[in-house]
Amino acid sequence: MGKPFDSSVRAFGVCTALAALSACGSMPQTAQEFREAIPTAFTGEVQHFEANRPFREVARTFQAKAPECLNVSVRTVSQTGTSYQNIVAVYRPTVLVSDKKAELHVQRKYEKGVISPYKEPEGGHYVLVADATPVDRGKTRVDIYGPSKGLDVLIKAVKGWATGQNVGCPDMTKN
Repeated sequence: MGKPFDSSVRAFGVCTALAALSACGSMPQTAQEFREAIPTAFTGEVQHFEANRPFREVARTFQAKAPECLNVSVRTVSQTGTSYQNIVAVYRPTVLVSDKKAELHVQRKYEKGVISPYKEPEGGHYVLVADATPVDRGKTRVDIYGPSKGLDVLIKAVKGWATGQNVGCPDMTKN
C-alpha cells in the first residue's frame, strides 16, 4: 500500500481538489457540474488528446474495462507517531455511450474514515469524468476532467484504455 506518507500525500491532493470544488458551498452533483467546475478548481486539470483508434473501439473498451476494473473497494491504512487513519473508499464507474460521445464517470464514496460536510451525489463524489468523441474513422478525441494530483494511476489507465496501449486494470490502492 505504499508508505504512510505517500497515501497521506495522495489523499491530500484529492481532498484539496474536492475542497477547491466546494469553495462555493456545494459539491458538483452531476458529471456536467463536475466538468464545469474542474477547469477553475485550484488543483483541477483537463487533459485533451487524440487516440489513434476508432471511436467505437474506445467506447467498447470503456464499457468493458470500467466495470471490470473500477467497481472496487479500497482500504487505506496510514499511521504516523501521532495519528492513525483507516479509510474505506468505494469506487463506482458509469459508462454512457451514444453515436457521438462515450462518457466515463468515476465516483468515490467514503464508507469509513472520512466525513463529508457537503451533500454527496448518489454513488459518491465525482473524481473523474472522461469524454470520448469521434474525430474521424480512425481517431478519437478524449477529454479527461479530474484533479492534477492524486489519481495518477486511474488517469493513466483511462488513457491506456483509450489508446489501446495498455488495457490492464489500475491498482486503485495507489490512488
